[in-house]
Amino acid sequence: MLTLGNITKFKSAVEPPGHHVIAASTAEAASGWTSYIPSWAPSPARTRPSLSKSKVAGFRNPWPSWHRPTAAEKWDSFQWGDDDDGCIELAASHLTDNTPPQRPPQSKQPRFSDINDWPSSLGAKAARLLRLEDPDFSFPEGSKAKATWLGHAGVLVQLPPLDPQNSRPVRCLFDPMFSARCSPSQLAGPIRSYPPPCTVQDLPPIDAVFISHNHYDHMDYDSLIAVWRHSRDSVRFFVPLGNKKLLLEWGIPADRVTEMDWWDSAELTLPSSSATASSRTLKVWCTPAQHNSFRTAGDADSTLWSSWLVEDLSPTEPPYRVFFAGDTGYQFHADPSWPPSPNNPAPQTPDDEKEKFPACPAFAEIRTRIGPPNLLLLPVSVGATFAYLRSFVPLPNWINPFPRHSAGVTGANHMPPWDAVEVLRVMTRTEGRDGGDGEGAEDGEPAVALAMHWGTFVTDPGEVLKTLGGLEFACKQQGVRFARELSELESADGVGGGGGQGREPVFVAVNQGGSVCV
Repeated sequence: MLTLGNITKFKSAVEPPGHHVIAASTAEAASGWTSYIPSWAPSPARTRPSLSKSKVAGFRNPWPSWHRPTAAEKWDSFQWGDDDDGCIELAASHLTDNTPPQRPPQSKQPRFSDINDWPSSLGAKAARLLRLEDPDFSFPEGSKAKATWLGHAGVLVQLPPLDPQNSRPVRCLFDPMFSARCSPSQLAGPIRSYPPPCTVQDLPPIDAVFISHNHYDHMDYDSLIAVWRHSRDSVRFFVPLGNKKLLLEWGIPADRVTEMDWWDSAELTLPSSSATASSRTLKVWCTPAQHNSFRTAGDADSTLWSSWLVEDLSPTEPPYRVFFAGDTGYQFHADPSWPPSPNNPAPQTPDDEKEKFPACPAFAEIRTRIGPPNLLLLPVSVGATFAYLRSFVPLPNWINPFPRHSAGVTGANHMPPWDAVEVLRVMTRTEGRDGGDGEGAEDGEPAVALAMHWGTFVTDPGEVLKTLGGLEFACKQQGVRFARELSELESADGVGGGGGQGREPVFVAVNQGGSVCV
C-alpha cells in the first residue's frame, strides 16, 4: 500500500481571495441532482465574510466569474421546438457507412425511447456514435499514463510503477459512479441512459480514489463502498474539506481517508522506495474548481468542491501531470446564441458582457503554480438541463412545455465543450483569449485531454450528438486536434506527452469503456 506523506500548503507571497465563508449562512445554490433543473434553485443574497466571527460555516467561489443567472437571464436562455443546432448534424455526418453497423446487444443499449427504430432514429444515431466497450485494463510497458473512461465523470488513470521492483502500475480512480441513478434513492431520480461499461469487481486493485465534491453523481455511496470492499488492502480516499465525515459514517476507516483544502499537497510513496535510487513519487494536489456542493436540505456549500492534480515525479525525467477537473464551470454567457456552431460560427457578444462575466482564473493559476498538465480529464457537458423533466412528457418538441436552455446560462457551473477546449488551451499555455500566450507547455509531446461528464445521465439522444459535434467544432475553431481514438492522430511527431512547442493539443472523446494511452 502507498505511504502518505505530510500534507503541505502551497506557499505564495500573494494568496487568492478566500473560498471559506465565515458567516451564519452560506447557501448560494441548491444543487445535487436538482442542479439539473437550474430554475428551481433559489438565489438568496450572497453572504460575505464577517471579521467578528471565526467559525468557517461553508465555502464559496471567490472569483468574479461565479454568477448565478437571474430570472430574466434564465428566461432569455429558454428554447422551444426542435433543436436545429448544426453540431447535431456535424456529429451525425460521420455516420456514412452504407451498411449500418450491427445493433448492440440489449445489455449495451442505451435507454433511448426510439432506439428500436434502427438505424436512422436520433436514439439509434446516438447509440452508433457513443458505444459501450469492454474496458481493457492492461498497462503497456513504457507508457506514461493510461486513462479509461468508465461513464459520466468516472475515470481510471494508471501510472507506471513507483518502484522498478514493483511491476504493478499505480491506479487512481476519479469520481467512480456505477449506480443506475444519481439520487438519494435508487427508486427515483435521474437514471443512466448508458449502463456502466463494467462493474467494480471487474476493476484491478485501486490505490487512490479522488472525489471532487458531494453531488450524488460524483460521490455515490454504493460505488465507493464497493471500491472499498474490492480494494481494502490498498485503497486510499482523497476528498475536499468537509467530506471525510460522510465516508467515515459509511464505514471507511479514518486512516484511509485524507481531507484536503485547495492548494494542499501530499506525497505518495512505496515503503521501499527510499532505498531505490530510480524510484518515483506521486504528488497529489487538491486544486480549485468553480462549482458548489449540496447533498441534503440545508447543507448547500457546507463542504468544499475541488479539482485534483497528480504529479508523477521522477528523479531523471520531467514531472508527468494528470489533471482531473471534476465538475466545474468556466464562464457565464448571457447571449442565448452562444456558443459558436456551424450555423452560427461567430455570435456577437457585447464587450460590456465580456467585462461583466469574466472567465474563471483558477485554471491559469493551477498552470502557473504547479505547471502545465500533460493529461487532462475535462467535463464537456452543459450539466444542468431540463431534459430530465422533458422526459416525463412524451410529446413532440414543438409542443413540449419544458424548454431546453442555451449552454452559456449554466456555464459558470458546468462548462460546455467550447469552454472545455479553451480550458485545455489555457492550462497548456497555448494561445487563448483569456491568458494563454502561445508558448508550449514544456518540451515533449502535445498535451491530451479526455472528454468526460457527458453522455451518461441524458434522456435526449440529441444531447449526445450535440456534445460530440460541439466538441469537434470547438476544437476546429480553436486550433485543437479532435479525435475519437488517440490512434487516429499518431504520427511521426507523436502525441500524448506534454504540450510540445508549436504542436496543437489533442482532445479525445472515446466510447464508454474506451481508453487513452500515452
